[in-house]
Amino acid sequence: MPEGASARITQRQDEPQHLNRLLAYSRDYQIAHRWRRARALGTFALAAVGPFISLFIPATTDLVAAISAGWLVLGRTLLTGMEQRATHHATRVQELYDTNLFHLPWNTALAGRKPAPEDVAASARHITDDSKHRNWYSVDLGTTPWPADVLLCQRQSMVWSRQEHRAYSATILTTGVIWFIIGLVIALMRDLSLADYLIKIFLPSAPAFLDTIELARQHWQHANARQQAEHKIDDLWQAYTTQPDTLTISNCREVQDAAFLLRRDGPRVPNLFYKLRRARSEANTKAGTATLLAGDNPGDAPN
Repeated sequence: MPEGASARITQRQDEPQHLNRLLAYSRDYQIAHRWRRARALGTFALAAVGPFISLFIPATTDLVAAISAGWLVLGRTLLTGMEQRATHHATRVQELYDTNLFHLPWNTALAGRKPAPEDVAASARHITDDSKHRNWYSVDLGTTPWPADVLLCQRQSMVWSRQEHRAYSATILTTGVIWFIIGLVIALMRDLSLADYLIKIFLPSAPAFLDTIELARQHWQHANARQQAEHKIDDLWQAYTTQPDTLTISNCREVQDAAFLLRRDGPRVPNLFYKLRRARSEANTKAGTATLLAGDNPGDAPN
């Protein structure tokens, strides 16, 4: 990249070679979500139906308890393993998308070898409607030169995800608490003993309770980790506005390394939740970027 030139990210991102990589990693994430959805649906079904079967058909209590225990093991081994496998492949394709779009070097030590172009093309072919994937980095970069324009796009991604994970953590924790209270109310209404409550209501719901607590914690910790990376970006931006020469491509590569690890190892927000909040999150990140370009302190940008 010539010094002081723009990477033209907002224009180039919809070119076929970049758009296909975006479609490919979106497809791979869809596969990961399917494994997560299968686990969640099974857990929810046991939590919702299991207690009622045990209450109204007492002879099935032991069977329901055994199925709940078996599903807990299956969900946390096979299904979770398949989800992680798909996620790891998706993050590598997403890294390929970002590094080519941002003109960043590929970090082989971190991400391994680049995904094969045939695999990328095969995944991209599954998405025929690309309208929702255009203008992916939607912040107004103005005339910001490279690599500062890269840093702004990295910040949009980091802030957007941080907000989604924090909101989802609160949502699933609230849902779990409400479901737990409903179980207690049913037990009190039917005057169940503690043993009957544990066997007939709590045990079938245990996988759901464990997932709720674990997921809420994981998403909250992930949001905090993203916020730390966001603070690093804000510090780099502040230094850049004072002395532009201080921002180097190595700084952006360090931010990209952090983003890759967070994507690879972090929990996923369901597509439906993301879609419901997309307009709000996009508006927030656009306003935040506008605030930075106006010269205000990053701490004053919308969160």
